[in-house]
Amino acid sequence: MKIKKVIAIVIVLAVLVGSAVGGVYGYKSYQSKKLVIEVQPVSNMNYGYWGDDETSYGMVTNDSLQEVYLEDSGKVEEIYVAEGDTVEEGDPLVRYDISDVEMELKRKNLEMSNLSNTIAVENHELEVLKKTQPVDKKRPNINLSHWGIESTEDMEDTEYTGEEDYTDLIPERDERDERIYNYVTGDSIPYNAQTADGSEQNPYIYYCNKGAYAFGSFYNSIRATDSGMGKHVVLIVCKKDKDGKMVMEQQAPEPGDEELESTEVEAAPVIEVPLPDETVENNYIRIDGNALPTSYDDESTWYVFSGEEADDALSDLLDSILDMEDWEEPEGYTKEELAEAIQDKEEELKRLDIERRKGELELESLKASASDGIVYAKINGVVKSVASEDGGSDDEPLVVVTGDEGLYVSGTVSELQLDKVQPGTIVMANSWESGMNFEATVTEISDYPTSGNSWGEGNPNVSYYRYTAHIEDSSALKNGESVDLSIQAESSAGDTKAIYIEKAYVRQEDGKSYVMIADENNLLKKQYVTTGKTIYGSAVEIKSGLSEEDRIAFPYGKEAVEGTPVTDADDTYYY
Repeated sequence: MKIKKVIAIVIVLAVLVGSAVGGVYGYKSYQSKKLVIEVQPVSNMNYGYWGDDETSYGMVTNDSLQEVYLEDSGKVEEIYVAEGDTVEEGDPLVRYDISDVEMELKRKNLEMSNLSNTIAVENHELEVLKKTQPVDKKRPNINLSHWGIESTEDMEDTEYTGEEDYTDLIPERDERDERIYNYVTGDSIPYNAQTADGSEQNPYIYYCNKGAYAFGSFYNSIRATDSGMGKHVVLIVCKKDKDGKMVMEQQAPEPGDEELESTEVEAAPVIEVPLPDETVENNYIRIDGNALPTSYDDESTWYVFSGEEADDALSDLLDSILDMEDWEEPEGYTKEELAEAIQDKEEELKRLDIERRKGELELESLKASASDGIVYAKINGVVKSVASEDGGSDDEPLVVVTGDEGLYVSGTVSELQLDKVQPGTIVMANSWESGMNFEATVTEISDYPTSGNSWGEGNPNVSYYRYTAHIEDSSALKNGESVDLSIQAESSAGDTKAIYIEKAYVRQEDGKSYVMIADENNLLKKQYVTTGKTIYGSAVEIKSGLSEEDRIAFPYGKEAVEGTPVTDADDTYYY
């Protein structure tokens, strides 16, 4: 009966164990099938890049515009038109006093010549700065680390005449741990003064820095005399931690005589013993006072571990400190000052370049007026307004002519882009109402800056110039409609094939960038890439390591590990 019960229990246990094992393997299999990550083609994720745009906004009008502003000379000889007059391209509008214009032209030419010379000088100075080697203006610091002294800053303000004791230069004990000696004298106290007697079996111990030296008075204090035996001493270069403190080792004292060993007493306390510095070749010396000469000069000094006289070396140290007092800061730039000077010079050159381009526009306008002093109509149209001969200003035009056919739009362009935007440049216009895109062709760019750009913002340190553009296909537009304007001011054919993806898809590892892509077996793998610039604040350029044909996964989450099966996403996701 008992045997049957045992068999029954064994069978039940076997079933339970089998179920548990099967459950574990089943769960793992389930989990393995469940861990799948979605991937999508890089081509779907690629932002692309077509260069930097010059953006503004404007209003569609059924006329073009020509504005004539008062020249700097300020003297108008004659205005040929009146408000409401119809004019054709080439008709005279305003005539300036040629003498004044010619004088202004000469002045402007001289100004531009001086500006060119200034730019040349500034460029030369920049090249000189770039070739300049920085200087170290930090006051030199004498190396006293072998005496446990980190800095000589406290010595810099001390006037040494060469007659002071060397003890004024180097403290007797280490500045960071007063148990460690820089030099020893007859009055120096050994580390084990309380337990040692100076015998051969129990010598006095001094812990020192590796450059330690001893005065004659020290040797006189330990040598044999008529009244007593000499003392045994040991000097050891002490091992120090990062804070300059003694490195200690715990040791148990050796047991005493046999009677002590056989007597039940409390365990002896553990003691701490300083360790010698094993990185120093000569870190230990034992001196027998009985073997020393009869007398020493108390003020003379010797290096303990080499035995050489220290007077000459300490004299050299004093000379170095005296030389340091005569130190003068070298002329030139430090590394930081040089970088700042180069940056300032480059900023100045940028400012001068803007001034040059603005001056060149003014010069071209003056040359056009100086030929006969007449400003001609550039479009067919009607004179919309005329100011008095002494009227007009930088903000108010002297004469305004509006066109009489076609649809036009007016926007602004930064002076930094004036060399890239010319009559004939294509402007993209996007309607606020319909959302449709239209092409417009720049027909005219004002010679004079306007106040701000069409967005009412932008760089306050540069000027903006108004341009007029003609919309050829205007069937879906109407007069007065507002549009966003965009000029592709800078583009590169190579950039059209560049890959720009969300920064969230790129991770960092040990200073390198990588993405997670599907391999040929539809398993996730890590792919290292080279990144470039960031655009739009959220997309980063992938310069190498990734193609548009690759399929990419979001690289975060428990599924984003190498070897995870992949599946193609139904839609494109952005994180």
